[in-house]
Amino acid sequence: MKIIQKASVLLGALLGLAGTASATAFVESGDAGQSLAAAQVIYGSGAVTSIAGTFASGNDADLYKIRIDTPGLFHVSAVGTPSDGLLFLFDANGKGVVYRDDKTHQGGNYGDLTNQFVLASGYYYLGVSLYDNLPLSSGGLIFPESTATGNSGLEFQATAPGGAFALTGWNNAGPSNATGNYTITLQGVQAVPEPSSIALIAIALGGIALFRRRRSME
Repeated sequence: MKIIQKASVLLGALLGLAGTASATAFVESGDAGQSLAAAQVIYGSGAVTSIAGTFASGNDADLYKIRIDTPGLFHVSAVGTPSDGLLFLFDANGKGVVYRDDKTHQGGNYGDLTNQFVLASGYYYLGVSLYDNLPLSSGGLIFPESTATGNSGLEFQATAPGGAFALTGWNNAGPSNATGNYTITLQGVQAVPEPSSIALIAIALGGIALFRRRRSME
């Protein structure tokens, strides 16, 4: 009985902390990476409401690992300088989900990503870059260039030749010598639980399962 009591208390405490977590306004630490392995993970609990970051150069692209629990609430918008920015969403395996190139250039508006193509909850990678620095896979460009489609400002799925494969790099075709800052506003996005919290929850659940197994054998 002591095992299940301790495990239940620990699990309840952890879930309680998660339930009372405050919203997170995240600030890029150093330079967020351009690869899946180097993406900056937004650790914590509760909602992520904003991300503030910096472009170190015109070919800089920043990736952030996030968690989407309720796809129907997902919405991301961004503003920044230089004014022509791009937004991308990749799934947990690095495959393209949706991309937007807003060409209005008004007030540094980068457009937004909606829940139109976000159909499942889980982990995702959110990317931001400057025009025309586009993501690549082993098959080539992941997303079609909006200027080539004649539909600038719309959301596009990963229908380019490399769209069936995971992100491997960028074409480094951004504006030369460009630097600046950006702010991303998010809805329906959660922080990624700390590894230590996940381990503690697993231990608590394991203790409960072990107790129940022993009781069923008695």
